[in-house]
Amino acid sequence: MNPRITVGTVGAITLLLGLGGLLQPQSVMNLIGYAVAPTTSETFVRGEVRALYGGLMVVAGVFTLLSVADPRANQGRLLMLGLLWLGACGGRIFGIFVDGNPGLFGWLSVVVELVLGGALVISSQSGGPAAASPSA
Repeated sequence: MNPRITVGTVGAITLLLGLGGLLQPQSVMNLIGYAVAPTTSETFVRGEVRALYGGLMVVAGVFTLLSVADPRANQGRLLMLGLLWLGACGGRIFGIFVDGNPGLFGWLSVVVELVLGGALVISSQSGGPAAASPSA
């Protein structure tokens, strides 16, 4: 597939996931099964969801989308963003080994993270290194 289309698609998905976490943290908490512990304020938990599922994902999505125009010139950025997705997938798989079967949504998350991360890593390596810019 065309690296620009792949990077644009992954960037849009990442940005949408981030906006969901930022603007609708309670919906994300319900979707992924987060509960508020009796010793923790709900505001704190929503803040954590907004920070990790919202803010970080929005920034990752924006930087992925900024790479669409020239994926070859942004190979390092795309590789890092792809490896972050694969790192999340790896952490989830570790959890499966330690904690057991996460259920359908847990396995779906593994697949999504693997596909998005793999797509960015492959796109970062497509077409060889970017041409060096001439120095003045």
